[in-house]
Amino acid sequence: MSGIYGIYRFDGAPVDPLWLARMKAAMAFYGPHGGDCKVEGPVALGYLLLEINPEDAFESQPVQGVRGPVVSAARLDNRTVLLEAFNIPASEAPHVPDGQLVSLAFDRWGEELCSHLQGDWALAAWDARARRLLLARDACGNATLYYYQGQGFIAFAASLKALLALPGVTREPDRLRLAEVLVSWQHDAELTAYKGFRRLVWAHAMTVDADGQTRIARHWSPTGRALLTYRRDEEYVEAFLEHYTRAVESCLRTQKPIAAQLSGGRDSGSVVVLAAQLLASQGRGLTAYTSVPCLPPDGASERELGNEWEMACATAAMAGTNVTHVPIDAANYGVLQGIECLLDGHDGPGHAASNQYWLQAILQAAQSDGAGAVLTGQTGNATVSWDGNGSSLLALLQGHPSVALQLFLHAEPNPWLTLKRQVFKPLLMPGLFAFQRLITPPSKIWRDYSALNPRLAVELDIDGRMRTAKHDPTFTFSPLQDARLFYFQPAFGIGCGIASEMAARHSLASLDPTANLDLLEFLLDRKSTRPNSSHLGISY
Repeated sequence: MSGIYGIYRFDGAPVDPLWLARMKAAMAFYGPHGGDCKVEGPVALGYLLLEINPEDAFESQPVQGVRGPVVSAARLDNRTVLLEAFNIPASEAPHVPDGQLVSLAFDRWGEELCSHLQGDWALAAWDARARRLLLARDACGNATLYYYQGQGFIAFAASLKALLALPGVTREPDRLRLAEVLVSWQHDAELTAYKGFRRLVWAHAMTVDADGQTRIARHWSPTGRALLTYRRDEEYVEAFLEHYTRAVESCLRTQKPIAAQLSGGRDSGSVVVLAAQLLASQGRGLTAYTSVPCLPPDGASERELGNEWEMACATAAMAGTNVTHVPIDAANYGVLQGIECLLDGHDGPGHAASNQYWLQAILQAAQSDGAGAVLTGQTGNATVSWDGNGSSLLALLQGHPSVALQLFLHAEPNPWLTLKRQVFKPLLMPGLFAFQRLITPPSKIWRDYSALNPRLAVELDIDGRMRTAKHDPTFTFSPLQDARLFYFQPAFGIGCGIASEMAARHSLASLDPTANLDLLEFLLDRKSTRPNSSHLGISY
């Protein structure tokens, strides 16, 4: 994606051009196709362009709107809705870039524009009359935005590199952030690897006033949604496919070649199948890359190593003849080299860093093949392949008695299993979990899978922080918990942002149809009446 950056001075003085130049140079890889910067009094907004979609050729940012200048790194899924809202005729639509639509949205809705934008986006908008700066990120966190508040100013950028390049800043490691990564618990999602440098959390917006006061509020939440009901299961399938197909189609606007990460699972597999069908209707192809492990450990078979090539091949073959399936053995990428790439691109550690070596190999291959976008299914575990927990008691507590009845009557093959899994287990397990958390220090669990120094853990009170946050280091969920909400905690969106950052280093857009907001809201509204109907009967 494209990148944005800028500074707001609270004393009203013009922004130093040298500061802007240093920020731009540090994140220049975001703008292989140009960009510009606008200074309006105490605020400066910058934009770096990566042309992916046809409309991007007409981007001219910052956009000067009625309220003030706006910059945005945006790939909007609801372009049609916005074009109609702003009375833009179909004949002009191909020449209207997403950045212009974001500016028009700010003019019309002001700080409420976030609820009118769907897709991958991060924005900065200056309200000249109110002398207020707005920073915001999309609901699923695919676009990144960091900020740093110094003495008399606040700076923001899509890349942490731009903020680290500011004169006079101190690069002091934030040990809490590093410790949380090492215990696979990125609880404080706004933290970065450096003290004072913050991440604007996905689905949040920040306003900054002339006196330096900031306010952060969430503009989208997965909770509090109404129950969606259809009369027949087939209607769920039809509606799901309609939403999912539209989500995939919105990621295919680029005229450049399309690539995809393909594993043996349902998430990336379903993305590839739908994308291949849509591209075939346009006479276009799709290149799917699958990581194939180089060497199995001593005495282990390739299957035990997690070699998904065979299953991925079956998916690629089913998807259509327009799919070119490419194995990636990442032989030239060691695990440590992959971690170094992550640290260089993200300026900090990330979860599952050992996967970076093959992810970087796929990005490099896609770039070499001239791709403009790489499709993923990263959020699919919480959306298209989510299979629920099948608890009738949870459904009842959530206020869905008809769903609870269906689960109780049809979930299990015999009455004993029904009582065991639908009654006894939901009633007894929460108490057992609470008792275990009470008597077992979290460190006794996370030490088995963490490299965190125990002395630092004590100094930072990691165990106490986990207890306060009610975090279970075994990642086991009670039958009375809606476990899907785990995926929508602020920290979970960090991975989506990292994927976008690493793709930008290769002049690519990382696009995840399984994180499409319209699709996500449909799936959150929907409650299955059968424990296995969340698979929707589709063999992906």
